[in-house]
Amino acid sequence: MNPFQLNEKNVIVTGAASGIGRETAKLLYSLGANCILLDINEKGLEETNRLIDKSGICCALDLTDFDRFQEVFSLCKEKLGYFHGMVHCAGIPSFSPLRGLTVEAYEKVQKINTQAGLLLAKVFSRKGMYDSSKRCSIVFISSVYGLVGSASNVAYAVTKAANIGMTKALAMELAPKGIRVNCVAPGFVKTPLGEGVIKFLDDAYAERVGAMHPLGWGEPTDIACAIAFLLSDAAKWITGTVLSVDGGFTAQ
Repeated sequence: MNPFQLNEKNVIVTGAASGIGRETAKLLYSLGANCILLDINEKGLEETNRLIDKSGICCALDLTDFDRFQEVFSLCKEKLGYFHGMVHCAGIPSFSPLRGLTVEAYEKVQKINTQAGLLLAKVFSRKGMYDSSKRCSIVFISSVYGLVGSASNVAYAVTKAANIGMTKALAMELAPKGIRVNCVAPGFVKTPLGEGVIKFLDDAYAERVGAMHPLGWGEPTDIACAIAFLLSDAAKWITGTVLSVDGGFTAQ
């Protein structure tokens, strides 16, 4: 069997309505996976599902509604069976200097980017949820800004750095269960979210950011391929690692 294939694996993808989440769902499906698509954007989910031939299970879910996670997972398990993978692609930006940062703004980005991923992993790893007879995998999404500094970006950076710490801690805790936990740290990627970020920058700064990627700006498929690899059995001896997919951004 090709270790890069994901035949009959049931994989949960958050943020599946657009961007990296959508491209990840499309790629996983093409590699043989069954996809459970989660996002607050119901129309976007329907479009993603159409792109994968209406073969995914869609669930419009507010990822700050933590109390619903168990219910949603249980319903999806009834339809597909045990889970084999989970990818937390959902995330939101936050741009504010420290002096202007509010508790409300920080809590909003932290809930989506980090806390949701942690609590999703908690439900995923419960007995009776994941397939204990096979290799399972969780992938979180960090950022280059979880690895290097950036002014006026502290709330976002905190959440992305936290995802790295969460990855390493859970990799150790869940290894006895046969669940690998890894993290992808993208650079700037051409997604609706990324384009929205650029609007906050002046032209000169945006040009400098682009120049910081020796291989140029990334595409959502670049990140999706890294995620698919970490979910596959080709990565069966990889856990607790952070894979930078950033066009050389952090190599400088």
